[in-house]
Amino acid sequence: MASKRDLVEAQQFSRRRLLTAFQSGAPGGQELEPASPMRGVVAGVALAVLLVVGSLAFGLLSPTLADGWDEASLVVVSDEGTRYVAVDGTLYPVLNTTSARLVLDSGAFDIVEVDAQDIADSPRGPALGIEGAPDAPPASDSLIVSGWRSCVADDGTVRTSIGLTTNAAGSTGTAVVVQSGDEHYLVDGGLRYRIPAPDLAAVQRALDLEQAEVVTVPAAWLMLLPAGTDLAPLVVEDAGEPVPSTSTLPGGASIGSLVAVTDATGVRSYVVDPSGDLAPLSDLAVLLYGLGSGAGAGDPLQVTAAQVASVPTADVAVAPADWPTEVPEPLPAGQVPCVDLVDGTAVSSGAAATEDAAVAVRPGAGALVRAASEAGSLGEVVLIDESGTAFPLPTADADVLGRLGYTADQVVDVPPAWVALLPTGPALTVEAASTPWTAQGGTDS
Repeated sequence: MASKRDLVEAQQFSRRRLLTAFQSGAPGGQELEPASPMRGVVAGVALAVLLVVGSLAFGLLSPTLADGWDEASLVVVSDEGTRYVAVDGTLYPVLNTTSARLVLDSGAFDIVEVDAQDIADSPRGPALGIEGAPDAPPASDSLIVSGWRSCVADDGTVRTSIGLTTNAAGSTGTAVVVQSGDEHYLVDGGLRYRIPAPDLAAVQRALDLEQAEVVTVPAAWLMLLPAGTDLAPLVVEDAGEPVPSTSTLPGGASIGSLVAVTDATGVRSYVVDPSGDLAPLSDLAVLLYGLGSGAGAGDPLQVTAAQVASVPTADVAVAPADWPTEVPEPLPAGQVPCVDLVDGTAVSSGAAATEDAAVAVRPGAGALVRAASEAGSLGEVVLIDESGTAFPLPTADADVLGRLGYTADQVVDVPPAWVALLPTGPALTVEAASTPWTAQGGTDS
């Protein structure tokens, strides 16, 4: 017969089996000890830590507006492209970035990108800006300092390019006779030489240019070239008269005689001036002298350098000093006349005809120039954008240049005639950029 102890143990065993059945769901499952009460606490703490870390990470990765973002900056709405100038907490719609830069103080320009909802409650002001100003000024490191060229196309229009060519310091075969209005000129070596109408045919024949095409050019293009002395028959005063008695010239020489002097370097040409001295003549001057006083002078007197060693060289030149020294070579067929700007000096050249726009600028670039004449007078500074439009800067001081991102030493001087070729845009001033657009004649939209 079972003892009382055996009955108690059997009852406890039955209770444990019943508890195990409820916890495991399996009637024949193994016996389980009660779960530790700390397990739920540990799981809760771990979940809380994960939530805190996730919140911190989201805050770090999510964009937030820095303090003072709406004090002095260009605000761009990322999902719209709308632009505002932020000044003292108020957002002013702005027509273009150039105007925004002029509104903000030099050195304060900053771009802030926001979402539309970030500025939904920000106060708004009237639209500001200069209508027609560049959408954005050329970057400081994209300013062009050389590479200006202007050509006359076959249809007579002027095609000007900035920063698209590498200008050479002159080349052969660039002479061309051009007509502007009623006047004719020889363009050569960076100068324009007027040819008087009565002498045109004779000069063309003398220079072997009578078969070359005469190109009609606009006056604006012709003004790119400084004026040289007229090309006309060369005259020596008192030509044909005897030389002074003190002259040591060989016999047979008279005032106006051509003298060919041969030395170790070759043959050089001279003409006897009224003082009995020898005045040098270039190859071109000899040809034009043949149209003037030299027409009846006969063949040059051939002498050696030793024979005229005692004859002084004339102090005053007979031929103009700016005439070409050599007979010009005509522009090759198929090329159009061009002028290059090399270190501030015009150089005539030629180029193949193109269909470029009237003004073409290297993409993404521009220029900051000042019109400066040969006499030293300085005009206003202009900013040229990639469209080739010149925007005057009436007040181009350090503050205004700094607002646009430039410095005074980046301004390049160019002759006024080059600036005159470009279409002109509105003046860029701080006052105009800060004026509400409606006050400038714009409309609210």
